[in-house]
Amino acid sequence: MANSQEVSVWGIHAGKTGDAQSIFLKENCVALGWPEMGNLKDLGADREAFKEKLIKFFPDRKPGYYPNAAGQLYRFAHEMQKGDIIIYPSKVDKQIHIGEITGDYKFSAEHTKTYPQQRAVKWLKTLPRTQFSQGALYESGSAMSFFLIKNFANEFLSALEGKESILPPTQDESISGVSE
Repeated sequence: MANSQEVSVWGIHAGKTGDAQSIFLKENCVALGWPEMGNLKDLGADREAFKEKLIKFFPDRKPGYYPNAAGQLYRFAHEMQKGDIIIYPSKVDKQIHIGEITGDYKFSAEHTKTYPQQRAVKWLKTLPRTQFSQGALYESGSAMSFFLIKNFANEFLSALEGKESILPPTQDESISGVSE
């Protein structure tokens, strides 16, 4: 793993129902959908090209959708780097899976109908959600499919190194919806 000062910590979700979890954990990759976009490398490192293609395939979306989706896809293809850390908070097993990105972006012909935008990952650690502060759980629970973790990146990196969270939660409010 690269020096923690140089490493970005990303978060990813496995679809609204967790349907990509089997791809993530069994095939050792992280993936995004948007199959209509085709191979993102064909668009080059041009955010406007990403927006234009999204408008072509999804013309009826709200205006804010295009920069948001384009940004996620652009960052996945062009900003994420080998050695970066990925956090996958699983809805299926209620665990936090932590991995290291080991491959460049690729378009997977095998998954063209589901999650074709992919990057190889080596899963390093799986921890219960209760090992993390409420803030870290909220940040990793972003509404976006793919996002940069900024505020609690050090907490996830410390957990990866086997260090305990400074303020472990007594209850995981992001699951139960009840606070103490």
